[in-house]
Amino acid sequence: MNGAFNSDNPFMRLLTNFFNLMFVNLLFIFTSIPVITIGPSLCGLYKVCLCIVSGEDTEVFKTYFKEFKSSFWKGLGMWLIVLSTSAFFIYELNIIYFHEDLLSGDISFLQYPIWLMLLIVIQIFLYGFALLASFENSLKKTMINCLLLSIKNFPTTIMLVVIWLFSAFLFANIPDWQYMLIGFELFFNFALRAYLCSIFLHKAFGLKKIRYRKDGSEYEESWEEEDEDPDHESDGDEEDSEDGEDASEDDDTDESDDDDDGSEEDISDEDDQPDPEDDEDIETDTEEKESADD
Repeated sequence: MNGAFNSDNPFMRLLTNFFNLMFVNLLFIFTSIPVITIGPSLCGLYKVCLCIVSGEDTEVFKTYFKEFKSSFWKGLGMWLIVLSTSAFFIYELNIIYFHEDLLSGDISFLQYPIWLMLLIVIQIFLYGFALLASFENSLKKTMINCLLLSIKNFPTTIMLVVIWLFSAFLFANIPDWQYMLIGFELFFNFALRAYLCSIFLHKAFGLKKIRYRKDGSEYEESWEEEDEDPDHESDGDEEDSEDGEDASEDDDTDESDDDDDGSEEDISDEDDQPDPEDDEDIETDTEEKESADD
């Protein structure tokens, strides 16, 4: 019964993570009400989700607001850049596609650089806030890293786009689910979306995960180690057992050496002791000497 409610039990960890995601989702909605603070809120949300993916036992409230405070200005600056530039480019695309009468001449070719700039903004949105929550860097270098990571991990970038747009796709194409999706967004979906993204971002960033052995001890493991050696945990246990066997063999060797030293000391002691036959010979020689004197 105690094992069922143990914090290291997989079911209990799953249940704990579920309620942690619900709690951090409510915190995100509460701190995003002013709209302008969505950037720092995303930093706090990603920080908690990345900790959950890492396997850390985190205090959601404390971790969220600590990251919200430490990344406030950088998150605010990045959010204003993303919000303003994306609004501008979407407005320009809207004019090109739906209000050609407002423009003189054919300028449809302008849509291509606009789409390119919009894709750059999307890349910054997908990676930027998670990078701010994971690494200490300037805002300029963080945005450059966003572009590099999005190109280097292109399949991950596609998955992030799918995760963020999946609910919007359901909302637009299945009207009967709209109210259910709204409720799901309010109670769980923002955090769930960030958590699913964090699984891919955690690997893209090269962060380490915390694993637990059968004896309850912790060890860190990178994604490369997990991919190369899926039996890393069992290997670690075997190494520990081998170390224990080596230590026991060393102890046995020391004990045998001690026994050999003890036996040598006993032999040397026996050599030092006088032989009773030698005493009799000494007495006989003495009697013969006395008789000769007489």
